[in-house]
Amino acid sequence: MSSHASTPSASLPSEHQATSALVALLKEEQQKLIAARIDGLPALMESKSVVVSQLTILIKGRHALLAVDGFEASERGMRDWIATRDSAQIDAEWNGLLAVSAEAKELNRVNGMLIGRHLVRTNTELNILQGKPQHTSLYGANGQSTGKGIGRGLAIG
Repeated sequence: MSSHASTPSASLPSEHQATSALVALLKEEQQKLIAARIDGLPALMESKSVVVSQLTILIKGRHALLAVDGFEASERGMRDWIATRDSAQIDAEWNGLLAVSAEAKELNRVNGMLIGRHLVRTNTELNILQGKPQHTSLYGANGQSTGKGIGRGLAIG
């Protein structure tokens, strides 16, 4: 994947391909998180890092070409640049890239929530094993805490 292109739109197919690869990795990650199978997650993280690095190079190259052409070096600048062209192909490539990027963003958001849930569960289990009390928050109509949490110690014996 080369970042050396003559126009800002030249990298769109490569960006789409890389973003699609990222989507596939995010879907695989999500399946592992849902099944609580952490094996393979480190390798997935490494693969995601490589793809994101490739995307970064491509996007920076596109932004640099936009700036050379007098447009803002951003997604808005790309939309403005496309508006000056009369090309259904470029418009379709851009919209396709935006669609796959939105899918990647949503998968990443959901995966982050799944990771957060696993962290809460793991911390709760660790606290139980360490004998730390578990607190349940109760709130009144005014939004203030209304009671002390219920503690549960671990009986060892």
